[in-house]
Amino acid sequence: MLLTLAGLGFVALGVAIGWYGLRPLAVVPSVLRANIRDPSEVTDTGAFVVCGGVGTVSSETVTAPFTGTRCLGFEFEVTERQPLGIGVPWFQAHLDDGVATRPFTLDGPTGTLHVVPAAKRFALDTESTVVTVGATEAPPERIQRFVDVRDGLGPVAGWVKAVPGLGLRRYVERRIDPGEEYLVAGRTERRQNETVLAGDLVITDRSPRRFAIARLRMAAFPTLIAAISIVAGVGGIVL
Repeated sequence: MLLTLAGLGFVALGVAIGWYGLRPLAVVPSVLRANIRDPSEVTDTGAFVVCGGVGTVSSETVTAPFTGTRCLGFEFEVTERQPLGIGVPWFQAHLDDGVATRPFTLDGPTGTLHVVPAAKRFALDTESTVVTVGATEAPPERIQRFVDVRDGLGPVAGWVKAVPGLGLRRYVERRIDPGEEYLVAGRTERRQNETVLAGDLVITDRSPRRFAIARLRMAAFPTLIAAISIVAGVGGIVL
């Protein structure tokens, strides 16, 4: 009986991890099938489009947390190297994350399109800027100021710091920089008599193919863990 309950628990855990890992892949087929359009060509409402152009400031910018760069939007995450059980001696434990964005325009050769990313958390598929700080190192001034005002980002625990190789933190920043070329994918809406791209958008500085490969790589590890958990759970139920 206990083995069966444990098996059901492993199956449920595997399904949850699999859903989390595979969810970012849901938009990949739509991006690969779509033709890349110039901003001036996007006029229909409620359609899924992939539009290419140069990101330009339309109202205001935000300041990225780790580099101080003025940008159109950013995503950040903070992880710490910690031990994880048998067979996986190191992994980057999640400590913090966040996002901020502003509406901007996507400029093409013959026209522009307003882009209004959702205020909720989203994943930017853009090049990362990574600052690494060892457990015994003093972080750069800007990162120290960031740590001082964020809950849950206290000093590295003493027991972690005492183990060589552990406690290293990664401060990862991804941005939408003015003047750079991006592909923006999502559904169009009609706002103030104008067609805009809005909501839960894909914003990437990669080609559709490279975007798809990057997301597949991201999904590989959680999918593997999900499969192992489900197999172990089914084994426990059968036994």
